[in-house]
Amino acid sequence: MTDYLPEERARGITITAAAITFPWAAHCVNLIDTPGHADFAFEVARSLRVLDGVIAIIDGVAGVEAQTEKVWRQADEWNLSRIAFVNKLDRSGASFGRAVSDMIRRLKMRPLILQLPVFEHGLDGGQLQGIVDLVELKVISRSDPNDNTSQISAIDIQSWPNSSVQTEAVRAREAMLETLAEFDDDFLETYLNYSDRRDISAMSIHKAIRSITLRRLIVPVFCGASLRDIGVQPLLDAVVNYLPSPFDVPPPAVQVASAGSKSSLDCFPDHTCALAFKVICDPLLGPLVFVRVYRGVLTKGMTLINTRSREKEKATRLLRMYADESVDLDSIQEGDIGVIVGMKSAVTGDTIISKRFHPPFQLQAIPLPPPAFISSIEPESLGETKSVSDSIQMILREDPSLSYSTDDDSGQILLGGMGELHLEIARNRLVHDFHAKCQMSKVRVSYRETISTEVEYSVEKTYDREINGRHTRVGLNVTVSSLDKGILQTSSKQGRRFWDYGNCIEVDMSRAHALTTVDEGEAAEAIYGGSRAALQSSSALQLPIHSVLVKVSKLQAFERLTTYQSIFTASRLATQEALANAIKSKGPTLMEPYMKVQVIVPEVDVGSVISDLSSSKGGLILSLNTEDQLDVRFPSTTDGTIYLPPDSMAENVSHETSTLFATISARVPLKEMIGYDKTLRSITQGRGTFIMSLEGFEKMSGERASRVLRELTGIEQ
Repeated sequence: MTDYLPEERARGITITAAAITFPWAAHCVNLIDTPGHADFAFEVARSLRVLDGVIAIIDGVAGVEAQTEKVWRQADEWNLSRIAFVNKLDRSGASFGRAVSDMIRRLKMRPLILQLPVFEHGLDGGQLQGIVDLVELKVISRSDPNDNTSQISAIDIQSWPNSSVQTEAVRAREAMLETLAEFDDDFLETYLNYSDRRDISAMSIHKAIRSITLRRLIVPVFCGASLRDIGVQPLLDAVVNYLPSPFDVPPPAVQVASAGSKSSLDCFPDHTCALAFKVICDPLLGPLVFVRVYRGVLTKGMTLINTRSREKEKATRLLRMYADESVDLDSIQEGDIGVIVGMKSAVTGDTIISKRFHPPFQLQAIPLPPPAFISSIEPESLGETKSVSDSIQMILREDPSLSYSTDDDSGQILLGGMGELHLEIARNRLVHDFHAKCQMSKVRVSYRETISTEVEYSVEKTYDREINGRHTRVGLNVTVSSLDKGILQTSSKQGRRFWDYGNCIEVDMSRAHALTTVDEGEAAEAIYGGSRAALQSSSALQLPIHSVLVKVSKLQAFERLTTYQSIFTASRLATQEALANAIKSKGPTLMEPYMKVQVIVPEVDVGSVISDLSSSKGGLILSLNTEDQLDVRFPSTTDGTIYLPPDSMAENVSHETSTLFATISARVPLKEMIGYDKTLRSITQGRGTFIMSLEGFEKMSGERASRVLRELTGIEQ
């Protein structure tokens, strides 16, 4: 249902996050289904930004996959409570116990087992019959396991015919109660008051599970097979019972523009406040802006203010989405997710409010990853250039993790993305969804340009010119120098110091003069915006700038001649001039992206993979971790061990024939990782997987830099 794009159905993968809303147990549940491929990590990031809790789906056959581990770390960054569901236990080779041990080892989490799978032959094989609810000690199953529409029944564990299921369920329940008593003081008192643990009420257990889940001390673990609708209903009950509601989480942080400081949304009462986290350009309805309402009620016809653009727009129509289908609404309640139709200026990360505040504020932004790959877009004819450009702007509004620029020398349109598949999907959407007549060139790496560490260049000027037909004047000093290391720090603000993906812009307002027509905070934002725009492309190779420190000082205003736009323009022009002179003095210095790569392979293939990464690809091996064999099976938490469910495959797979895996961590130039999925499949016969993330940029020298310069300029160096 949620994979509705033609590309998703054709490839069998999730590409874009899809939102649905449904009632369950007298509650309203907002669910977002996110992609699993690494190239679409931004879809996951912006979804996690507006969610209160997470359901982690673990493959019962494959265990914790590489991308699952990456998304788990993203959820850590947002401090989200989680529950886990081990899926596909109806498939051959599935093992609940092995999947849980994989979660402990790879996700570094403390599981709380709340269910056990029941098979045709008890706990060790055969067709999946149902699940044991350890809180109620009941077996939940269908009257006909082969019929998804047959009646669901809950049978007391004592009535189940297999005695091994009864014994293990009692053991697992005791382990669950001990874990609750360990982490929850209120439940510990209850636990000690009952000599027969079966007399502890389900309400007390639910309350304790919810308490420690909200505090992120443990992760409740459930099991089943979603395709056969086994365990899905109890999982939804767990969402309502254990994951936080919007009122269980603290108010979101806000950034006050002029103060350069963080505050809480509670400091701005009596208004409606929402965050735009996704935009879809619908051919019939126009822009659909997905919002999470954090404060108040967003009603149809309400006048809204975008705190970034400061434009006013009316919420003429509100929708509730069911993937690609929608229902009209009169209002979106606090805590809910909905859609505003037709907002012209809103983009991902914008704060939407119903009442103007001064100084303006914004909710915590959604970090944008820098593009790692670039491909050129070529219109089929000169007359198609504008149409292609307009289509690209629409797809960029939908997916801000794509970037767009134009080569000043060749006029080529350059599209940047997170990976090869990401750019391929973008190209297909341009052609098929937006009907753009264009072709995309071969994918190449997104390099950066910087200045020599020996160079520091200053520009001090007064800019006197017309901007939009208005005479403006402003003076300032800009100094550029090299940062010591090619770090990759996402956009952030520390006082008057702005970080922007490897560059740092320092704004010194202590020597600002005659600043009467522009607020000091707005002037600092204008300086930052202008310098940031100048860093998007160099004058030499038309590459983004990296590892540069820009210092702006001595802002000289001239009463009514100095405006926000004039400060922005002056900052941009001065930074461009300083950069051009700094690069010209020593020549261009190239930087290439390095990836942190994690490869999970069978132990028998470790040597071949390490040799390929270090020798063929010039990578640096950081670590090698072999699979630990966990030997913890019994329900005792007092001696430091953790209960693990029985491994239904343990007796069917001998040690000699079982596949043990190893994790290789390495640091590799991105250029060498193009097409690595095919190489890894070849080395490991399709059993290896990998994930990679951008770690930073490093300067290039020697033959490697000369070769890249030849590729970029076509001129022999």
